[in-house]
Amino acid sequence: MSNSVFLIGSFTGSLVLLWSSRFPRCILTITGIDLLVGSIVYCKVRWLFGRWGLNMPFTCLCLASIDRFLHTSRNARLRRLFTVQRAYILVIIFSMVYFAICIPDGIYYSGYSCTASANERAIYTNFITYFNLIVTNITSLVALGTFSMLTWYNLWSTRHTRYNHLQQQVNRMMLAEFAMAFITTLPNFIYNIYSQITMSVIKSQLRLAKENLWTNVSVVISFTMNVGTFYVYIIVSPAYRRNVRTALCFKRQNHVTSQQIALQTGTTGQRVGTITTRS
Repeated sequence: MSNSVFLIGSFTGSLVLLWSSRFPRCILTITGIDLLVGSIVYCKVRWLFGRWGLNMPFTCLCLASIDRFLHTSRNARLRRLFTVQRAYILVIIFSMVYFAICIPDGIYYSGYSCTASANERAIYTNFITYFNLIVTNITSLVALGTFSMLTWYNLWSTRHTRYNHLQQQVNRMMLAEFAMAFITTLPNFIYNIYSQITMSVIKSQLRLAKENLWTNVSVVISFTMNVGTFYVYIIVSPAYRRNVRTALCFKRQNHVTSQQIALQTGTTGQRVGTITTRS
């Protein structure tokens, strides 16, 4: 399924983001040790892949929401629009574009303390600010919300159509993940809009403290999108819960595949034919 390709891309981006950006920030907050200081390699990795990991998971989720909308459409031509090969191409293209956008930060940030000159990256700072605001926040949230609602409408309008059990489980899990991503990203999106609007406003110390608290809370909430998918699937899907329970208990499941059914049917038919011939 093409949807699996987008989910793998989202998982990879989340993993890169957690290890390149969130992990050193947590270490700095807890211990006061900055892992970026004194390590030029980790400094480059942080600024090359940190922003890439920030954009890639949400982009792949948006592509997955579009895929679910097309797959639940009544139009057979739309259902065939996203193939596995096209999904791979889309993920690779977006990955290369985001990586190219991150290259300037990988060049600017250097030295023992992993810092960059504000004057040297002034133009890039303005570009990346509006890029994050328009592409990462506005466009992604609008696309995810729109296609999630359209997918829900398709499922509601075809509620009398028989879907196989696996397809129902996938649609339910994906809609739950889309809702989680939208809700957890919304506070950070609101704060980014607010910070751009009030950039030229003179603020008191109390207001700055409140904004700092809001920033920390919204960032913590946004972490849920990167680590909460497993728990969302556990809550929504009974089949997923059974599979996880089986894996944790090291049990073997007795799955009856379509090939086994066909083999058993063919064997039974041969036996019946042999008995008929003998009779």
